[in-house]
Amino acid sequence: MRDSVMWFLITSVVVSALFVVNVRHEHRIAYVAFQTEQARRDALDDEWGQLLVEESLWAFPHRIERDASRSLSMRAPNKDEIKFVGINARASEVQDGTR
Repeated sequence: MRDSVMWFLITSVVVSALFVVNVRHEHRIAYVAFQTEQARRDALDDEWGQLLVEESLWAFPHRIERDASRSLSMRAPNKDEIKFVGINARASEVQDGTR
């Protein structure tokens, strides 16, 4: 009886030790994957910051105006070329009966 209890205890200790080794190994693998994903996240954050800076540079109003005038031969309209079309213009048309 005593020998069977001793063998049971020894077997239980060995099986527990093997489970501990297995769990530690899986933990190390998961931690390496976690660190890899953190590095990837950091790289994506850096790229996002660079893209935001680039977007703000491209969206700068003076740059848009300069590129439009150089590349597309566009220009700002003169004061006499500007016509206002809005709610007040429509209301006066309805009152005059021109509509």
